[in-house]
Amino acid sequence: MRVFVLRADYGRYTDVFKKHSYIGIGWFEEINPIENNWDLTDKDFLKEKYREKYPTDANMRVNQNVGQIFRFINDINIGDIIISPHNTNELIIGKVVGDLYFEEDNSSPYPWRKKVEWLKNEFNRHSFSNPLQNTLRSSLTCFEVKQKDEIFEVLGFDFPKTKTKKEIKFDSKSAYELIRLKFLELGATEFEQLVSYLLRTLGFEPTQEIGKVGDGGIDFEGILDVNGIASVNLQVQVKRYDNSSIGEKEIRSFRGALKQDYQGCFITLSKFQKKAIISSTKEGYKGIQLIDGTKFIELFIQQYEEIIDVIQSDDNDELLDKLQFKKSLLPI
Repeated sequence: MRVFVLRADYGRYTDVFKKHSYIGIGWFEEINPIENNWDLTDKDFLKEKYREKYPTDANMRVNQNVGQIFRFINDINIGDIIISPHNTNELIIGKVVGDLYFEEDNSSPYPWRKKVEWLKNEFNRHSFSNPLQNTLRSSLTCFEVKQKDEIFEVLGFDFPKTKTKKEIKFDSKSAYELIRLKFLELGATEFEQLVSYLLRTLGFEPTQEIGKVGDGGIDFEGILDVNGIASVNLQVQVKRYDNSSIGEKEIRSFRGALKQDYQGCFITLSKFQKKAIISSTKEGYKGIQLIDGTKFIELFIQQYEEIIDVIQSDDNDELLDKLQFKKSLLPI
């Protein structure tokens, strides 16, 4: 028995899933794979069909989305547990009771479906451990939950508990320069993805698709949840600069793009000029949290294990390979 999360457009259709006793995905919403005799067990075939429909998508996006489609079809089986989050802190849990079928109706835009028997009670994500909460913050539509023991315990299942991983310790001083150089090898989009993974481990959950906020240079928009104690509407700007420091003008421009009820966070691999630092806390103006290269790498080392977990859970093998997380990079 495995545990999966199936999102419904950031919670928009979660109530529909529960009311109509199913989970569903889109991507090929106008195609009935059963009538068209598609070989749904062939990932290369699905990639070919995906590229036909979405020819402008980058390889990383193709691999990620096809991975989710393949997982929904082939990995989620009868008897597995499904979690579907609302756009609040509540989520529903159920058990898969049927194989893949295709049905078009007005309930949702997701005709590729599987039947689910949902539990009557709903659950609050803050009742789970921080690692599990970090997993649930993934922006993927369909992914597996590694912390299944915790879910089984909540559901009252008897199960053999898995062994706890050894704690990993890091020498941040010796690792700093190696990590920085690895980050500089990443493209701008890849670095933004890494930032998103770090933010997730700190309690950030996007409310818009990453990279598509597109308002005044803002890269991420969502809610930063501080262990269930408080939540903050947050917008983030990312600059993967190396030598060019961030000036006051960029801080003022970022502040001007912030929505009324949002706080701001500016992240860079370089440094902030003195005037930029002063401007970020200027009295009478909205404060901007600044994270320079040193602070970012310190956070990365602190959150390393959880970052690796969320990258792996998102099937982002391309980014993982490029970062090459090995003992030589992060001494243990």
